[in-house]
Amino acid sequence: MKYTLKCDMLDGLVFIDESYLSELNDDDLLYAMDILLDPSGTSELIFDFPNEDWNIVRQRETEQIREFCGQGKMIVWLLDCVVKECELTKSTEITAPCKWLHLPAGKLLAVTASELIQCLAYPEMEMEKVFELSLEPGWYAIQNEGVDNIMYCKKQPPQSIPSNIQEVC
Repeated sequence: MKYTLKCDMLDGLVFIDESYLSELNDDDLLYAMDILLDPSGTSELIFDFPNEDWNIVRQRETEQIREFCGQGKMIVWLLDCVVKECELTKSTEITAPCKWLHLPAGKLLAVTASELIQCLAYPEMEMEKVFELSLEPGWYAIQNEGVDNIMYCKKQPPQSIPSNIQEVC
């Protein structure tokens, strides 16, 4: 499936099962997501933490959202000012390093991080999705080859799921 990805500054691409959106509808998680999107401390969020090292603040303040991702509920790729044609491809097997995503409802939603935050904070807004895809419920290995080509494969994850936070330049 081909799609167009348009990310603003301090943004990202999010993969999530629609069933998990209600768990993200929490002001603390949305704030943590905002902080996550600012790896170098260039936004106005730094003023909320005067005289603190941003790397320490970011590590501390994003713990809750990183745990959410670490449970396989969401994948976030951090991006900055990206506009490109991309492709999502089903694979029969993924053996390279990958991220794990649980799709209990089988409703894969791809959305920019900024759009997700905005629409969860203001539920009356209609979310502009990058794409939606109905899949068989279960666990999926997701391999990102520079966001241009993302592959997925339904399979069982290892006993402990590695962190799903991956920064992409």
